[in-house]
Amino acid sequence: MNVKAFEIRTYGKAELAMKYYPNSTKEAAMESFRHELQINSRLRHLISRRRHVYWPKQVRMIIEELGEPSEYP
Repeated sequence: MNVKAFEIRTYGKAELAMKYYPNSTKEAAMESFRHELQINSRLRHLISRRRHVYWPKQVRMIIEELGEPSEYP
């Protein structure tokens, strides 16, 4: 069985949101992802309208708190 590992790298804001909500529209995925960050006190500081990307260190923090996106078992 070939299992893909989630790659820790720089992700665009919408790109990462779509990893977590692949069956949603881009806008709905971004809103849901933003909500997840908002309710998590350790991730809340990552919310910014000016932020366009999440750097690898930030992606690692998100995964530690939320787990890997569902397409990566």
